[in-house]
Amino acid sequence: MAGTLTVTQAACHIPELWGADTRDAVEANVVAAGLVNTSYTKALVGGPGDTMNISYISNPSANTKSANTNITLEVIGPSGAEASQPFTVGTHQHVAFAVENIVEVQSKTNLRAKYTSKGGYALAAAADTNLHTLPQNFSQSVGTLGLEPTYDNWLRASQYLDDANCQEDGRFVIVRPATYYAMRKVEHFINADYALAKLAVDRSKVGVLWGNVPVYKTTLVRAPAAGQAENWYCHRDGVYYCSQDLKTRADFVLERDADVVLMTHIYGYAEALQPPITAGGGAATDIFNVVLFGTS
Repeated sequence: MAGTLTVTQAACHIPELWGADTRDAVEANVVAAGLVNTSYTKALVGGPGDTMNISYISNPSANTKSANTNITLEVIGPSGAEASQPFTVGTHQHVAFAVENIVEVQSKTNLRAKYTSKGGYALAAAADTNLHTLPQNFSQSVGTLGLEPTYDNWLRASQYLDDANCQEDGRFVIVRPATYYAMRKVEHFINADYALAKLAVDRSKVGVLWGNVPVYKTTLVRAPAAGQAENWYCHRDGVYYCSQDLKTRADFVLERDADVVLMTHIYGYAEALQPPITAGGGAATDIFNVVLFGTS
């Protein structure tokens, strides 16, 4: 109709609005670093040093004493010398960004605070992602990549730790979501031991296996290919982790007219080897760890 004022003619009178709330990128559950052992390497935290040698203590032999015969002193340890496992801190990662002064002045969003928070997540997720590369090298495995784990797979994984005389306290499971929902199909878990009623405040904890093994769910579990997952069934003493230094620094840089933020993380991670129960010692192995193959 002639003479009608349309949005095209009135465009300069119609404002574009920007909401105060931002739509932030989703974040994966970061759990592995909080479950594995950090006590053996705590002397490295804050420096100095880059290597911690963790010494082994072997079991001695129980020998029968013959009448009227001198006792022969035992040489304890493999080949007469106890071994150790060196642990090295050698991963150095960072997040760095600058916010120009004009942005600070004109933006209604505190972008420095927003991206500092995201930087902290990025560093934590990066460390967890590196930890999740360890299961691919675990010597003990159950299940098949790309297939849903069976109840027998879960039983066998638990038995591996039992056979290793691994303590019940300190065990944990970390799975990808698809493996978790495969667990929900197993009647034994739904109706008996798998207690979804015992949810933790932490959103990543999704249940308890066998009544005492917490189960965590995260998309950071390594998927070597589409539809596959390398899930954890481990004891906390099966992996060493050391967050040696985690800092956030900020400074105003004159020549940039900007606030520059630098976040750094120095850490190390490794499979922990366990000396054998065999009297007299022997080769240490990763018997406190099981990779449980599943779906992604």
